[in-house]
Amino acid sequence: MAEEKGVVNENLEAILQIRLLNGAMIDCVLDTGFNGSLLLPREFAEENSMLFLGPEKIMLVEEISAEIETALVKIDWLGEEISIRIFVSETDDALIGTEMPVDSILEIDYKNQTVKITK
Repeated sequence: MAEEKGVVNENLEAILQIRLLNGAMIDCVLDTGFNGSLLLPREFAEENSMLFLGPEKIMLVEEISAEIETALVKIDWLGEEISIRIFVSETDDALIGTEMPVDSILEIDYKNQTVKITK
């Protein structure tokens, strides 16, 4: 059974690490209010030579419309090498959205401070 493991940090955020196929890694907050795949910082995207695809119009909280840059990245996720379209953040925010654990089981154990996604 393929799985991704993480931790619950001192701010009670579920943290999982994303591994790019080039070996780079980044800690991301699991955000169940974000229905996309990944939001990664521009600096990280540029340092890892991601292919920028251009802006996309998205709907934010309270139905506020915005444009955000998108890029293509190849990652190792649940034992598979996948290529996905991500959103690029102009801040240091790194988020995993609900699109990533689709067809999986998500467990957040606050008592033991662990996070696990299995497929």
